[in-house]
Amino acid sequence: MMRRAWAGLLLIGVLAGCGRPGFPSPPDDYGIGLRMQQERQKEEQARKEQEARETAAAKQKAEEGIVTPPDEVTLPDMRPVGGR
Repeated sequence: MMRRAWAGLLLIGVLAGCGRPGFPSPPDDYGIGLRMQQERQKEEQARKEQEARETAAAKQKAEEGIVTPPDEVTLPDMRPVGGR
């Protein structure tokens, strides 16, 4: 009888000490996993909006006849200066 009381007390202590008894909840339902997924969606949406703005601006410049210079400029070969 005394052993059953101690076993019951130990079981209650373990269940209370472990937090919520039962199966663990997957991290996708709350916390960091959900927050990271939401941030990825926001970043993807912002990237799509930025691409749409850039495309619209490039199209408008093309219609107006404004040509933007290329990013890379080809320079002539370097020649040695001076020497012996």
